[in-house]
Amino acid sequence: MMHCLIPTSLFAATGRAILTLATLAVPVVAVAADSLPEFSKVSEGYEEIAPSDQQDVKGLFKVWKREKDGQVIGELPKNFATKKYFLALTVSSGDKYAGLQSGDWVVQWRKYNDRLALIAPNLTIRATGDDEAKASVKRLFTDQVLLDVPILATGPSGGPVVDLDSLLVGNATKFFGNSVRVTNPRLVALKQAKVFKKNIELAFEIVGASSKLQTIHYSISEVPATNNGYTPRAADERIGYFTTSFTDLGKYDDDETRIRYINRWHLEKRDPKLKLSPPKEPIRFYIEHTTPVRYRRWIKEGIEFWNKAFEEVGFVDAIVVEYQDAATGIHMEKDPEDVSYNFVRWLNNDVGTAIGPSRVHPETGQILDADIILTDGWIRHFRFNYHDLMPQLAMEGMGPDTLAWLAEHPSWDPRVRFASPSKALHLRQQAAMAGSLPASGHPFAAADPMLLGDDEYDGLYGRVSQKNGLCMAASSRGMEMALARMNWALTLLDDKANDDKKKDDGEEKKEKTDEEKKEEVTKSDKDKDEAKEDESLLDGMPEWFVGPLLADLVAHEVGHTLGLRHNFKASAMLTLDEINSRDVKGKKTITASVMDYTPINYRYESGEIQGDYGMIDLGPYDFWAIEYGYVLDAKKLPGILERCTEPALQFATDEDTSGPDPLARRYDFGRDPLAFANEQTKLVQLYRERILDEFVEDGDGWGKARRAYELTLGLQVRMINMMANWVGGTSIHRDRKGDPGDRDPVEVIPAEQQREALKFVIDQAFNDQAFGLNPELLARMSVDKWLDSSSRSQIATEGAWPIHDRVLGVQSSALTLLMNPTTLRGVYDNELRVAADVDVLTLPELLNTISEATWAELSAECPEDRDDRRPMISSLRRNLQREHVERLLDLVLATKSQGAASKPISNLARLHLKELQGNIQKSLESCGDKMDVYSKAHLSELDERIGSALKAGYTYGSANAGGGIMQIRFGQPTDQSRDQVFPQ
Repeated sequence: MMHCLIPTSLFAATGRAILTLATLAVPVVAVAADSLPEFSKVSEGYEEIAPSDQQDVKGLFKVWKREKDGQVIGELPKNFATKKYFLALTVSSGDKYAGLQSGDWVVQWRKYNDRLALIAPNLTIRATGDDEAKASVKRLFTDQVLLDVPILATGPSGGPVVDLDSLLVGNATKFFGNSVRVTNPRLVALKQAKVFKKNIELAFEIVGASSKLQTIHYSISEVPATNNGYTPRAADERIGYFTTSFTDLGKYDDDETRIRYINRWHLEKRDPKLKLSPPKEPIRFYIEHTTPVRYRRWIKEGIEFWNKAFEEVGFVDAIVVEYQDAATGIHMEKDPEDVSYNFVRWLNNDVGTAIGPSRVHPETGQILDADIILTDGWIRHFRFNYHDLMPQLAMEGMGPDTLAWLAEHPSWDPRVRFASPSKALHLRQQAAMAGSLPASGHPFAAADPMLLGDDEYDGLYGRVSQKNGLCMAASSRGMEMALARMNWALTLLDDKANDDKKKDDGEEKKEKTDEEKKEEVTKSDKDKDEAKEDESLLDGMPEWFVGPLLADLVAHEVGHTLGLRHNFKASAMLTLDEINSRDVKGKKTITASVMDYTPINYRYESGEIQGDYGMIDLGPYDFWAIEYGYVLDAKKLPGILERCTEPALQFATDEDTSGPDPLARRYDFGRDPLAFANEQTKLVQLYRERILDEFVEDGDGWGKARRAYELTLGLQVRMINMMANWVGGTSIHRDRKGDPGDRDPVEVIPAEQQREALKFVIDQAFNDQAFGLNPELLARMSVDKWLDSSSRSQIATEGAWPIHDRVLGVQSSALTLLMNPTTLRGVYDNELRVAADVDVLTLPELLNTISEATWAELSAECPEDRDDRRPMISSLRRNLQREHVERLLDLVLATKSQGAASKPISNLARLHLKELQGNIQKSLESCGDKMDVYSKAHLSELDERIGSALKAGYTYGSANAGGGIMQIRFGQPTDQSRDQVFPQ
């Protein structure tokens, strides 16, 4: 017998808490099995649940329920200690994303006297090889106890009996996380209890957060044995698969210690002698009965895209699609939450989301279950939140170093600059706090690689979605559909595009009389009406248009469930002219993979015809990736990987999008993204010309005009961001030494391409004409306001569109993209990456180009016919120039924390400020009397500000090694410190 002696001093210090143990000694007594209550007593009033699949087959374990109150008890197998169990979790009702996989646990049971401990085994640190290493790792890296429950009795089969209500409902938050919280434990109902040979299905209705009724579903099964015939396959960075990984401390070579297996299904040929054989067990998807009938065939088509790739590796009908249908009752007995079935689920929640999570064997990477979630929001999408969309577009591609700079300089942050004044302070504080986090708060620093859905990229922040998260394909498609609805409302573009092209080609057009114009409009309206009658529409859009887009989205998500990650280099396979050609349309795919985020292909004047609007099949990368993952003969793998240098097989994924490679980007399109950006810019101009006359129809609110303009502004920002990434960029290749072609893994983007990209950004962000604003449009950009929950975000929105704030948001974001230290450092480093006789964009050239474009008015002749209504420097340009000065001031004061390039950047910024001050003074002296008051006051204030800043910069800069003043007030953002010295 063991005793625990308690010192008197400890009792005095801790009081009553110790008294509950003992005053002198605590005997620890093992409880004998025969001291447990008889099972007949415990199970009184309970009835055993028979297996649902076959009456004469034993279930995974025995379960009993009591009808009067829905209580459930279960008996574990007698050999429970030798088994690993899989707990698959789903919130199946009472949540906007009900049906999305909500996590999973691999657990084991261990008996401690009269209690059972539920244990999560250590699977991340292992040891192979010698017995000594295995023993050491087992001793050091132990398992985790999640919870414990009492043993109620010994069951009829000799196994322990536990209270499943107490286990699964009482510990719901432990299993599901904070997304599930039982707020009233007195109100719990058993909604489902099914026993199968291989699994148990239990669902409970609870009162969750905010007193909402929720149903939580547990699917319990055994983890398959590792000797089930499945062979793990090593992952390779040249091809994009999700991975299951662990550390093997039985190995001593650093390159071998980390073991990574790709996630894939276990496919075996039914007849290995056949070149094309069906699999023993196909991957079977059920399309949930909630899916609108009008969309089902397109979903099926998107799933079956992948069968073509499997045929290349010897499988026919590798994926089988079934419809679950409430009208006929077919497959209605199958629960989507059941791990035995893979479902495509449809949610009518008015949110643009699609995600393809899967559950995998924790030791081998074998995919066990997958459920794709589709929502209706992206199809119906038109109303979008400007304040959410614009920062997201402007922040695309920014890495941790840039986020660190934004945390110290919130006035550079697009999230702050696009925010309304009422929210800006809060966002500044958020950005400053994020700067103290690892990687400056970049989502990937906090993302658990085992749960890649648990961060902002998949639109389901705070939720666990297992493998294959990080998917924004649907939100991207939502914006595209909003543009599509605008495109349709403004009529098809072919006639207008052709007319404009004829103008550009010099073809004269005969001016029509008023009668001819009227007749033409009448005929056009009649033709459109007849076309609508003949055309099959899906929720207001032609089926031939939206159907293939849905199939493409589904194929993307199915790719995730097959193990594939995103490939954001796939869109660079063809040029725009090739995409919009007769050789490609309807015959070839327009990108290398469905795993990219590919914008809808709206042609303006590229190529010879309107090509396919979206993907119509898999791309060559998809076939290659499936070949690597699913080819049966492992001896072929080295030869498959050697193809990694082929242009159509280039790969870059989510973590690459915040790096220096401009082709590793979401939402770009074509081998030459500049051509795509120019094409989109022409469409933006066309849309804006037609907003008032053709988009807003009689009876519409004028808020529609505002939404339409902001949508075009979002597209403009997307193009600006995309092209700014080329400045200071490098191409990154994942090749290994010895791969064909012997490519350098890092290649500087050609100087001419960088200059063209820089010109595009300047043209689209710095020039007033780029925004397409005029008094007539501005007078009609109001906002619709309703005092209800669906329009709450509009209540505080200003009725008159805030012109200068919105435009400055775009201008400031462009300056951030071009002048942040990460971009400048990239330009500076690139000067050493190429030989001295090779043309390269230098840091002085970049800063000179930005300055000359920003201050073009100073080099022009003195104004003649200018006044306060027609100023020498427009109000939009004055804002830009002030912003540019502030950026240079921040760069002058940059500290060494910004890296080794901070000093040359600081010196060049100081030189530019000196030269700029001289040019301002010359302009004031030569043109002062001819200047309008606005321009004169603007230049005078900046002259004083620059002079004070340079003087103060020298004074404070000499006091510390950093050469800056950020240390004046500890804990304050640089913006505040600078403004304290140089008041605005």
